[in-house]
Amino acid sequence: MNGNRINTVLALIAAALLAISVASVLAPMGFEKELARREQDVKRRLLKIRAAQARYLKDYNNYCGSLDSLVAGGYLPDSLKAIPYSGGKPFELSARVKVLKSGHAAPLMECGARYEDYLGGMDSNTICNLTEEANEQGRYPGLKIGNLNTPNNNAGNWE
Repeated sequence: MNGNRINTVLALIAAALLAISVASVLAPMGFEKELARREQDVKRRLLKIRAAQARYLKDYNNYCGSLDSLVAGGYLPDSLKAIPYSGGKPFELSARVKVLKSGHAAPLMECGARYEDYLGGMDSNTICNLTEEANEQGRYPGLKIGNLNTPNNNAGNWE
């Protein structure tokens, strides 16, 4: 009878270790799947902001530096100001005019959402790792369109 009890305990320990192993493999896959879903939603909004900025540029020969002004001017619906999954936090938006070496004045804009904003509620260690990696490589830690330093046709950093 003692042998059966030991076998039962060993079987339970083996089952627990198996469950832990499976969970450790599935957790990163679940994170990647949710990351892809959330990034797709953020990209959709960024593309709509880019289109609103293109209309604003056509009308004013400059970019708008305020989401509220884009909304007030009818260029962007109010519902698109907020980063998805952020609890209502607005996208970071900046605009400026840069004089290029040629002497030409180039209107520039940049709009982005940081990992920490749209990945909230997910694994914080993985979010910190993504942010640290981007910072070390000199990249924006999240998704963005445009660039305040270099004209890039307002391309997204994922394009």
